Amino acid sequence: MHLYITVVIFFLGLAVASFLNALLYRIDNGYKYPEIFLKGSHCEKCNKQLHWYELIPILSFFIFKAKCTQCGYKVPLYYPITEFFLGLSIASIYYFSLPITFYILILFFFSMSYFDRIYKGIPKDIVHIFLLYSFVSFVIYTVVYKEIQENSIIFATIFASFVFLLSKTLKKKFGLGDLLVMFSLGFLLSLPFYLSFLYVFLFIALIYSLILIALKKATIRTSIPLLPLMFISFSLVLIFKEQLFLILEKILFI
Repeated sequence: MHLYITVVIFFLGLAVASFLNALLYRIDNGYKYPEIFLKGSHCEKCNKQLHWYELIPILSFFIFKAKCTQCGYKVPLYYPITEFFLGLSIASIYYFSLPITFYILILFFFSMSYFDRIYKGIPKDIVHIFLLYSFVSFVIYTVVYKEIQENSIIFATIFASFVFLLSKTLKKKFGLGDLLVMFSLGFLLSLPFYLSFLYVFLFIALIYSLILIALKKATIRTSIPLLPLMFISFSLVLIFKEQLFLILEKILFI
């Protein structure tokens, strides 16, 4: 029964991701209320109204070969990827009975990834709200349970400071928003979870960068959006956290 509900939640997560992608697009493009909610889904280029079967998360992307059926506009691969990982994340949080704060955390990741992909930066308001949310969650946990949660605040602070100083020394741009996100996670995650996330994120970021360089789509100095990679990394840690914890224990003796 638990597995059945998890599968249902996965598909609900896909629907939520599809809705959020559309909502974030409309917010970013200046849609006003009530149009932002009431206007039907349409092609971003030719404004063709989409049928229900063109809105099925992930499946419609492959059925229609990632193109608008009218104008041939190419739908970014970003959409099905983020839909899949949000569905996977929400299902994993439920399956492993993780704290409710993780649901909100993954939605923050999803939203910040959208803007980082387009602008290679995150709106300050979202970053500040995320920082406030992380701190308040930490305080509430401490007050309610009358104990300090095992977390990675100190490590996150040291890591963010190190990356900031390194970027200044090497004159390699590293977004302040990215650093604040890494710091904020220290209020929410245990040290093993944080280290696992960091390990997976750095590995994926390295592989992604090397692929772009090999394809000559980037150079070693090219800035890449990191939040989508953080989002994917966090999703993977949710699923494989036990295995990653064991690896870290052997490597770091934590």
